[in-house]
Amino acid sequence: MPKNDRSPHFTSAAPLPKVDVAHTAFLLDFDGTLVDIAPQPDAVHVCAPLRETLAALHAACGGALAVISGRTVHDLESLLALPGLVIAGVHGAERRYADGSFVRLNTDADVLAELERELRAELTQLPGVMLESKGIAFALHYRHTPDAENTVLALADRLAHRYSDHIRLQAGKMVVELKPRGASKGDVVHTLMTERPFMGRTPLFAGDDLTDESAFDAVNALDGWSIKIGNGPSQALWRVHDPAALRTWLAAMVADRRGGA
Repeated sequence: MPKNDRSPHFTSAAPLPKVDVAHTAFLLDFDGTLVDIAPQPDAVHVCAPLRETLAALHAACGGALAVISGRTVHDLESLLALPGLVIAGVHGAERRYADGSFVRLNTDADVLAELERELRAELTQLPGVMLESKGIAFALHYRHTPDAENTVLALADRLAHRYSDHIRLQAGKMVVELKPRGASKGDVVHTLMTERPFMGRTPLFAGDDLTDESAFDAVNALDGWSIKIGNGPSQALWRVHDPAALRTWLAAMVADRRGGA
């Protein structure tokens, strides 16, 4: 049965499919997908076996591997340390390609500076809520103060309306972000799939959060493999329990590839 013949609201409980590495484009979220969610962004841990798996997968698929994340490109480069990896950061607002070239959406630095000043002033009244500045986007983390959720969302919504010519609101797991207009993981998927070495392959995207739903939609439209990590409703067609399960699947795929070779 063709992959996209399933209802977009159905997520398979069956084991993940066996994919042809040589003809698949691997597009992967980071936090909550490749690595476990940490109490705060700078506490995340990338284990050596994951680095080894990604390096082997990168080689096996001819470089058609990209990490698409809300983190900055610089942050992901530091954490993964995999030369030649394509990285889309800040939900696609910035990208680093395999040849080292870097592109970023045009933004108004003065407007973003004013937005950051206003956020910092507002958060003095919200102890426990952490502001993560990404230069061209801002994340409000309330994992340590879940009771502040409604207040944080209301603040973000108000500012998103005020600065609507420049930013959009993006909700996530215990976080809400104000990101540049035009930044979408779904758009990243569509763009990469028109570029080498991704074009002509079947796209596979794995993600865990609301920020990943546009990428699931894009992959489904391309008759690819969409994989949700964890619980909750999703447009993804497949599901695994946690990041450890996805890491195990990727490692087994690489091992099978080596065995076949």
